[in-house]
Amino acid sequence: MLNESELRHYETFGFVVLKELFTADEVATLSDEFDSGLARAYAHRPFDGTERHWLMMLGPDTPLFATLLEDPRFAEVAEQLYGEDVIGIGCDANQYVGNTHWHPDHRIDPSEDCFGVKFAFYLEPVDAESGALRLIPGSHKNPLHDDVRWSRDEMEADVPDLPAFVCDSEPGDVVAFDMRTWHASWGGSNGRRMCTCVYYNNPRTPEEEAATRKRAESNKKTLERFHRPDDPYYHPSWVANPDGNPRRRKWLYRLSELGFLETV
Repeated sequence: MLNESELRHYETFGFVVLKELFTADEVATLSDEFDSGLARAYAHRPFDGTERHWLMMLGPDTPLFATLLEDPRFAEVAEQLYGEDVIGIGCDANQYVGNTHWHPDHRIDPSEDCFGVKFAFYLEPVDAESGALRLIPGSHKNPLHDDVRWSRDEMEADVPDLPAFVCDSEPGDVVAFDMRTWHASWGGSNGRRMCTCVYYNNPRTPEEEAATRKRAESNKKTLERFHRPDDPYYHPSWVANPDGNPRRRKWLYRLSELGFLETV
């Protein structure tokens, strides 16, 4: 759980840095699962430094990753931020190429897009010149959110041109940020490894529900974008919930209702 200072920081600036959330042994296991999981998923298209690889890590071959959404270090913080009915969406692995330019993950208008929290962590040390996450504090809210969009577009600003907080990170550190916050990275080597756990606000109005359904349709296109159109978005073993995890059971029901899952 976040303490009062961390909670206030997140609400005000749209993010909070959580140092040493993982143990060294957990980092080693995550690193092994990352490498083996992506190698299997992309056996048909091995990483060559020219395109990003992405994989949802919810299968039995990546058992530690597959438990992270229910891990209290993430789930309880997400519930603290967005309510006990927050929805666990996924845990993924990304092998990046080049810089990541300024963008928010989700739109600011709740009638156009849902909102939530992303927990991001790198498996190597990163800083301002090697691909660390950069965030523009307070840009999860208007008017700053729209002002940043104007500045980026009108100034044709490159990543270092906009003032930002750089989240220097060691393996084990995690950054939690509102998905409407503008973020980027600069100078990272090809192949840098970053992972995320994502939770969405449970929609409470017809407008929010329509926006969340729209996001569900967008999410379904991710596999085609990353050259694995025949893979399931959610691994069947995760959907089966063999241990009867109550959090997951609740999420699966809501994911099905909102169109993220075909059936439960």
